[in-house]
Amino acid sequence: MHTQAKAHCTGNICCEMSVVDGGGRTAVTKNDTSKLRRTNGQHKRHHFAQVAEFSLIPTHLADNRSAHIVTGSHFSQIFRLGYKLVLICTAEGDPRPMIKWYKEGAEMHPKNNVHYYEKPIGELKLWSKLEVDPATMGDQGVYACVANNQHGVMAKNFKAEYTY
Repeated sequence: MHTQAKAHCTGNICCEMSVVDGGGRTAVTKNDTSKLRRTNGQHKRHHFAQVAEFSLIPTHLADNRSAHIVTGSHFSQIFRLGYKLVLICTAEGDPRPMIKWYKEGAEMHPKNNVHYYEKPIGELKLWSKLEVDPATMGDQGVYACVANNQHGVMAKNFKAEYTY
C-alpha cells in the first residue's frame, strides 16, 4: 500500500492538501471550516488550519473496528515552566489499538523528563498518558496522540504553550 500526501503552504498556514492512498482509505481532516472532497481518485482539502485532527478510515464506514480516539485532553494546554505537562488520550478499536505520542511530527520516546503510561480498559480500549516533568520552554509545541490498529489510524492534536 502506498500513501502520498502533498501540501501547499505559505508560511505556517497550509492552504491545500491532497492525499492519495492506494489501499482504499480516505483521509479525513476535522475542523470547523472545511471538508475533504474526493476528485478524480484524489482527496483534496482546501483552507485547513495549521494544526488539524486527522484520521485515516476505511471508505466504508460500516466497519467500526478501526482505531478511533474516544476521549482526550483539551486541544489547547497551558503549562507552567518547571511544572508537569500532562496529556491524556483514550482509543478504542478491534483489535485494541496501539498508541504512540508525537511532538512536531516526530515520534516521542521516554527520556529524563518524558514518560508515558498505558492502561488497557476492557478488551477494546487503551488509555495513555504523556507526562513531561519538569516542562521547559522547549516543550512548547504541537503534540499528537496517534492510535492505530490493522483497520485504521486516528490522531488527536494538542497545542501546548508555556506560561511563567
